[in-house]
Amino acid sequence: MTRRLGFIALVAAMIVSVASPAMAFQHDRVHNPVVHWALDIATLAIVVAPLWTALLWGKGRSKWLLVGLIALVQVPVAILGFSPGASALFAGSGLFLGLAISVAAIVYTRRATRLERAASQEELAGEAP
Repeated sequence: MTRRLGFIALVAAMIVSVASPAMAFQHDRVHNPVVHWALDIATLAIVVAPLWTALLWGKGRSKWLLVGLIALVQVPVAILGFSPGASALFAGSGLFLGLAISVAAIVYTRRATRLERAASQEELAGEAP
């Protein structure tokens, strides 16, 4: 029972945490310039977060390959974020897909960095007398 409650609490927290970025994708009719500006920055942050993650955690040439792959995937997210939505269903599904891709990119980058770090530590341990 405790695991179920923990899972429900985690899912609820995740939904609340993505509510603000979700609003960033639905801001084409906001007339307040300050709010529109803030939502533009939130949309830009959603689009570039996986790129910065790959740049900060990656190493070597593979880092740039990963950044290129993520950029290729994030272009449709940017287009969706900065263009007026055709429908709420289209925008919502695009938002979900964009967030899923962002999470997958972050998870992949963390795993790849951990594997690279472990391999380099093994090499260093093998060189030690």
